[in-house]
Amino acid sequence: MSKIHSVWLFMRRHKYLLTVLIIALIVGVVDEDSILNRQPRRARIDMLRREIANYKQQYNEADKKIRELESNPKAVEKIARERYHMKRPNEDVFVFVGEAEEMEFED
Repeated sequence: MSKIHSVWLFMRRHKYLLTVLIIALIVGVVDEDSILNRQPRRARIDMLRREIANYKQQYNEADKKIRELESNPKAVEKIARERYHMKRPNEDVFVFVGEAEEMEFED
């Protein structure tokens, strides 16, 4: 009984400290929003923010191209000639294939 009594006395003397330690343990480790669970969420948020920045950059580039196409008729011709290999009558077009494109054609 003396061990139980000594533990009881220790708990009575340090009840506030023990309460704070138990709450810190629950919040820090056991809780759904604990410090251990926050780190992966923080990494995911950082990754999503980088994706958002990437998509904003792509959007700005596409918006710039659209504005150029709407304002400049020669830009439409340039894109049609480069991307779709279109040509004017009585004109020859030579397409140079890079290494990456050669691999696609061989398959």
